[in-house]
Amino acid sequence: MKIKTIGLLLSSSLILAACSSGEEDDANVNTTETEGAPLVEEEASEDDEQESGTEHGGAEQDAATDENTPDEDADNEETDTSTAANPAGSSNPNTDANDDESDDASSEESTETEGSSNSTDSDSSMTNSSTIALKDISLNTEDAISIAEGEAEGDIHEITFEDDGEGWVYKIDLNNGSEESEVVVNHDSEEVIDVRTEQEDDDDNDNEEDIVDYGSLNEAYDAIDEAIADLGGGEVKEWSLSMDDGVAEYNIDLVYENQAYEYKINAETLEILESEQDD
Repeated sequence: MKIKTIGLLLSSSLILAACSSGEEDDANVNTTETEGAPLVEEEASEDDEQESGTEHGGAEQDAATDENTPDEDADNEETDTSTAANPAGSSNPNTDANDDESDDASSEESTETEGSSNSTDSDSSMTNSSTIALKDISLNTEDAISIAEGEAEGDIHEITFEDDGEGWVYKIDLNNGSEESEVVVNHDSEEVIDVRTEQEDDDDNDNEEDIVDYGSLNEAYDAIDEAIADLGGGEVKEWSLSMDDGVAEYNIDLVYENQAYEYKINAETLEILESEQDD
């Protein structure tokens, strides 16, 4: 009986011991699984964070790189556009040829313009204020002589009609034996604007062959008209009347078609003694 009771007790102890051992194993297993899971999750979390950090870091770095890196395509397009708009660095034969032709054309045009200007100036110097049409001579020679004789006494030795730079004037030379006077009469105002007088030397006594008797001669108007008719046209540049070896002669300078001509006409007969083109 005692032995049987002891055996039961031992069996119960073994059963209890086995149960306790199984519970401890289960606890160890649960603990291992519980402890392993956080580790796995934590490791996974760290791995994810590393991967995520790598991805975020790469994205941010790529974005920063994109911002800091110039757009090569844009630069190339700007360079191409700049080169097309202003090909300073490139050699364009067509452009260079056009520029050369433009420069040559400008030079030729400038030369032609200067030549025309010089020609025009030369022509206008012949025909502008240095000539006067016969119909525009309003103060005739006889009236100009009367005005001059009111300022000085003497016989007429020479009469000149010309533009003195300030207007058309008659210059009438009078000699009274002791002095010679030049009286200047303005054509437009019909007034004496100057009288120049100088003493005569004993050797320069009044010579009757040098005296111009205008009243016995053909008028200057008729002599000029004769020269213009022979030439076919023209305007007066200058004329003068004086004695040449006892013959009264008109010396008339005309301008016709931008050319100067000289006529010498006998004041008594209106015969043309000489005519030539003046260089």
